[in-house]
Amino acid sequence: MLSLLSLGVVLKWWGRWADPGTWDWALAVGAVLTFPAQLIYASSVMSEMLLQTAVLGIAISAFAFIHSCRLRYFAAGVAAVVAALLLKPVFYPLAFVVAVLAVGVGWRYRRLAVAAIGLVPVLVVGLYMQWNQQRTGYFHFSSIAEINLLQYNAAGVVRQIDGPEVEEKWVTQVIERANAAPDFATRQHFIQAQAGAMLTAHLGLYARQHAQGMVALFLDPGRFDLSQLLGWPPPAGGGLLNQARQGRLWQAATSLPWGQLALLGVILLANVARLGFAVRGFYRLQHDSDAMRYGSWMAVGLLLYVAALTGPLGAARFLVPVWPLLLALALVGLRGPQPVMQKQEG
Repeated sequence: MLSLLSLGVVLKWWGRWADPGTWDWALAVGAVLTFPAQLIYASSVMSEMLLQTAVLGIAISAFAFIHSCRLRYFAAGVAAVVAALLLKPVFYPLAFVVAVLAVGVGWRYRRLAVAAIGLVPVLVVGLYMQWNQQRTGYFHFSSIAEINLLQYNAAGVVRQIDGPEVEEKWVTQVIERANAAPDFATRQHFIQAQAGAMLTAHLGLYARQHAQGMVALFLDPGRFDLSQLLGWPPPAGGGLLNQARQGRLWQAATSLPWGQLALLGVILLANVARLGFAVRGFYRLQHDSDAMRYGSWMAVGLLLYVAALTGPLGAARFLVPVWPLLLALALVGLRGPQPVMQKQEG
């Protein structure tokens, strides 16, 4: 129901704004059906759909506040931010972004209530980190940060340099030494130091992996998601992104059964087209009303925020929470009313 709600909100908004024809609607349905992760994770006991609803709430509330300047919309958006960061730790840095924007808007327009409400997510983050400190002795929001830093970011660098066997030994060694620490805080600091040293020593390589992950977030056809749904066996040599980092993407892709390869190829082409239309839609909205223009920047900001924080882990599943925003931009690129300036000239 949440998945259908998100899709319905985006499609209804686009339908009213762009007045699309039958062919446009057919393409819009195709755009939805060629992102399987939206349909797969709607049936999974995971937080993707809940987070997607929260992110859509952020976007709608922000757009409504930009359009009307009513405080209740801003408060609703802040509540959605709090819900998002409590659902997935990747959104907790957004609290500080919201605080900076709120203070800036409140100062410029002399609306202290905006600044005060905008600080609520930071307060929630601080209280949650303090609660974690009381329980563990370590002031932090979530231990998933150290897990990702060691087992994905730094481990990915080791894998590309020395191969999967050395990677497994190195990660195991770090974890064993970390577990010997006298307390949880010392354990997490040790993991940070070891992983950080590995990334610093190979900063250029990691930067490339990070950039590859950001691109993969938008283009990944979701082989892993489809394999879980359809029971496909895992490919030899690991996932396609790992194969790409080792220069063996073509061999890995062509080793797949033809049916899988064809389906993944269609989804990949759809992802490329959708991203292209989204870029076109963003530029088209720059010639629309102020609310549409600012709203497009907010959508792009959230998309890039998730891409940047996901980094090397980029995959279709991690795009799900912000995918309706990408879909909305793509639909605008597919079909939209003539820009305001052209209407005025006409």
